[in-house]
Amino acid sequence: MNHARNDGGYADVLDVVGYNYGDKGLAYVKDHENYQNRVIFCTEGTSFVSTRGEYENNWGKGTCSNSIIWQPGWGPYPGEDWADIVKYPYLGGLFVWTGFDYRGEPTPFQWPFVSSQFGIMDVCGFPKDGYYAYKSAWTDIPTVHIFPHWNWPGKEGDSIKVHCYTNCDEVELFLNNKSVGKQKAIPNTKLIWPLIYQPGKLEARGYKAGKLITKDIVETTTAPAQVALNSDVTTLKADGCDVAVIRVSIKDSKDRVVPTADNLVTFSIDGPGKIIGTGNGNPSSHEPDKANQRMAFNGYCLILVQSDNEIGEIRLRASSDSLKGDEVILNVK
Repeated sequence: MNHARNDGGYADVLDVVGYNYGDKGLAYVKDHENYQNRVIFCTEGTSFVSTRGEYENNWGKGTCSNSIIWQPGWGPYPGEDWADIVKYPYLGGLFVWTGFDYRGEPTPFQWPFVSSQFGIMDVCGFPKDGYYAYKSAWTDIPTVHIFPHWNWPGKEGDSIKVHCYTNCDEVELFLNNKSVGKQKAIPNTKLIWPLIYQPGKLEARGYKAGKLITKDIVETTTAPAQVALNSDVTTLKADGCDVAVIRVSIKDSKDRVVPTADNLVTFSIDGPGKIIGTGNGNPSSHEPDKANQRMAFNGYCLILVQSDNEIGEIRLRASSDSLKGDEVILNVK
């Protein structure tokens, strides 16, 4: 039921009743008071809009910040949606709109912007910051995730808020090895520290029962220096179908991903395989997805390589002007 409209009473004949975006008006809570035996879950919720790696709303670029929020009026923020599921035990669960960005529906923009920005991940599967709200809530993996990036030339002395998703008991934030405060974590709630920007290193340390269990580090990088390839597999089947998903990173001379890099990367391939797609998660990109090149977007792009029907060795090379290149070898068996 979109926005929990119960027109005509059709919900009364269902075994399980799904509500969309009940959070703002708590419609599923109100309905539960009237229908105590109704089995309820959230079929579509959240609709949080954000562009991976962006921290300023920009109507010219078609990007939405992960921290300076523009949010549709019908949905909550990442983590807050799950907090309702925990708070009201009669709610059976939640489908977040959406797991991935997708082509079309570029809310709050229009053409020439071409992709939605509702995803926990972008169209390439690169996590956005909100992803870590769900990782914190849905897994027991000790998690601390801080953002934004720390590359802000020209903003020295300006105020920048540092945000953190965590499932630890407490988090202490350090700027250039100096503590700027420890905060107790509240489940499904984002922590925020207001800082005065200075380049260097941000480090968040997560504690449970007083013991340091995990940390996250964000550093100011130097200029792009190299392309790095990382494949999800090293071996493919010689069946003409199997695919390797290869992450392409733009890194500085200290092997750190440059979070603002947009270098054009060109690919070449030898052996029993072919390039079947590229992407970068940019919701404003009009680059062809079938190509041997792709611009990085905020440090990353992606390439898909598919095997042929012959055994052998696929060698994929990546290059970019003035940067050190890289290659990855895939064994086809």
